[in-house]
Parts: sequence; structure tokens; C-alpha cells
Amino acid sequence: MVLPLEVGDDEEDEIDIDTRSTTWVRRRSKEFEYALPNDKYSKVTQEVLHLENTKKRKIVAMSDLHLGGSWSEGMDWKLEKYLDNLIQIAKEEVACFVMLGDIFEMWLEKFAEVPPDNAARVQAWKESASVLINAIDKLISECDVKVFYVRGNHDREITEQDVKTIFGEKVSFVPCTLILRLKTGSETEHRVRLAHGHEWDVFNSYMLQDSNKLIPNRPIGYYIARAVSTAERHDSGSEVEDLLIGLAGGLLSMIPKALEDDLIDVLLRPEVHRKLIGRLFEGAFEVEDIDFLLQAKCRVSENEYVRLQSLLEYPLFRLCGSEVGKQDVFHMIKAATGDYKKFIRRSDEDVVVLAHTHRWDLRKYRNYKGNQVVYANTGCWTCNAEEFSSVVLDPPTVDKDGLVTIDYGKNE
Repeated sequence: MVLPLEVGDDEEDEIDIDTRSTTWVRRRSKEFEYALPNDKYSKVTQEVLHLENTKKRKIVAMSDLHLGGSWSEGMDWKLEKYLDNLIQIAKEEVACFVMLGDIFEMWLEKFAEVPPDNAARVQAWKESASVLINAIDKLISECDVKVFYVRGNHDREITEQDVKTIFGEKVSFVPCTLILRLKTGSETEHRVRLAHGHEWDVFNSYMLQDSNKLIPNRPIGYYIARAVSTAERHDSGSEVEDLLIGLAGGLLSMIPKALEDDLIDVLLRPEVHRKLIGRLFEGAFEVEDIDFLLQAKCRVSENEYVRLQSLLEYPLFRLCGSEVGKQDVFHMIKAATGDYKKFIRRSDEDVVVLAHTHRWDLRKYRNYKGNQVVYANTGCWTCNAEEFSSVVLDPPTVDKDGLVTIDYGKNE
């Protein structure tokens, strides 16, 4: 289902708010019969939360811990302090805790390394992630908190059984998108969409699969991350982000809004696509000319590898265009810079919580029906981030607006 994007002039679609906290209105401008998202980006799991007559109402979401990888080094004590504080308030205030993707790291092996199988990863994570595992156990057993695990892109290959082996049977596994339907005692059912956000990002979406299998079951971003890891960047987390954001931002600055379709037509040309993807790998490997690395092999299993040559030939933008249409190619490029506006304005939910960008964010938009949609981004918990953060939702009651807040601390 393709929904209309425009409600009016773009400048009028974003609503000014306080930077770290905003109201979640209890009444919509226009009521409507709600239907679950059925677009290509949203494989939906839904859950009903009954919040009538209880003070345990808050929903907390955090993401991008990247545990088990170099991006999480030195963060244990900060994570432990945050989770200890969360447990203290959870007994009285928190109904739901959502791990919103990239909790574990599965993308940072060097090109020549064979990635461990899931059994080996799970065993290692049970040791390296003990702070989080113990906290989840307490949230469930001592605080009666409902806990969800939503997959991201860096942990996309984790399975439901892996999650239950690590955290126990009571943690609910969500492959893609979680919709919370909140019963608050009023006639209005409030709704929250929670997803990692990578499926809206042209470089990291798993839905862009090539029938020729040039790249087996993984997006371009996976190989960029492994190339950066191969180059042994000290600050590889920000390097991956900067490479992808820099390329996407450069593409967007090339052309006026009125000529968006022309930009996509240019990107569909094989020679242009090859040059752009080549630039990404030149930046990742820190080389001036990628041609001498064309035969380099990225090992994806014991008996399988992908040559860099195949990555340059991968028809990313053509696949994207055939899968979602020209207009959404442009919006998926914008999403790669952290700009999710066009997708959020299609949402029928009251609040949309995403992750993936490693930068917390809080905004208000009007959707295609004219209702307010609060957009919040959880940020990250990596060692190179300036701040670590999470999102706290305090839903509306019968007679009072709710609140959406960014909970953060300086990463010093």
C-alpha cells in the first residue's frame, strides 16, 4: 500500500519541540480505523499492553550496544550503572523494555576471517554480555517487565532460539517491526511503532536481494563494515557511519528536489553505480584506487566468499527501484543520512521509535492524515559516541497527555 506523502508545504510538516522531551497528545486530530502496516519495510509483530489502572506504564527502548565487538569496548560499567538505575524504577514505573536492534555485533570480521557460527557467537556473548543478561533477568523476574528483542542489521542473523538461549524463554523475539497497542482506559487506543530502521536505509536494507546472488543475502553495508574492520580503523564505528552518510549526503546535494527522478535515472546507470560503490570501498580500505583490490575476497563462510569485483557490480539502485519504486529510492538514500521524515509521515502510529543512526533524535511531524507523529531515535551505546542514550515513553492517560523523553549521558 502506497500512501500519499504530502500534507502541505514541507516546512509546515515539522512541529517545533523542546530538544529532549515532548508531549504525546492523548487525542488525535482525526480518528480513523487503524490497520497494521503492510508495506515491504514492515514485517509486523504486534502486542497489546493493558495500562489501565496502573502506574507501571513507561516503555523504555535502547539500541546499538554492539556487544561482542570492538565498538563496545569500555562501556560495561556505564551500561551497568544505567541498567541498575532502570531496575530501581522499573518495579513501580516500567511496563515494557525493548532492545531495539544491534544489541550484538555480527558484522565486524575482517575480509579474510571466516565469521563464527551462531553457536560460537552465543557462547561468547553469554560471557561478554553478562551485564545486560543479568539486568534482563531482573527486569523480568523481579520487576514484572515485558521484554522484547527487535533485530537490527548488525545482528540480523540472530535467531529466536539464540535470543532465548541468551536471555531466557520470556524474552519475545521480533524479526523486524514491533507495534504496541496500548489500552489506557480511554476510548483512544494509542499505538507505538518500534523498528531498528535499517530496512529504510538503501545501504543496509536486507530486502534488496539480487536474484543473481552476487552478494549472498547481505546488504552493501555489511561489506563496508568488514572492509573498515580489515583496515583496522581505530574509530571504525564512526568511520562506517561517516562513509555512508557522506556518500548519501553527496548524492542528495547534487540535484534540486524537482529533479529527484533524474538523479535516480543517473544512479541506475551501471558505470555510475560502480563508481559510487567504488568510492565507498576506497574510503573503507583507505586507498586511492580500488581497482588493484578487485580480486580481494570477503569470506562469508568456510566454503563461500564474495569478491570485491562482485560488490562493485551489485545493482543496488536498480534493485531498490524495482522493489520500492523510484520515489522511495530517493527517500531511502535520505534515510541513510538519518532523515526518515517521508517514511514517518506515512505512519498511522502516534509514536515511531527507531535506532540505527547512532544519533539520538526527537521530532514531531504531521502525517498524511494530519495527525501528530512523534519520532524518537534511541541513539547508541558505543565507545566512540559523544553521548549514550535511550528513549522513555510515558503514554497518555484518560485526562492527561503523555511524554516522550530522551534519557542520555555524556560518554566521558
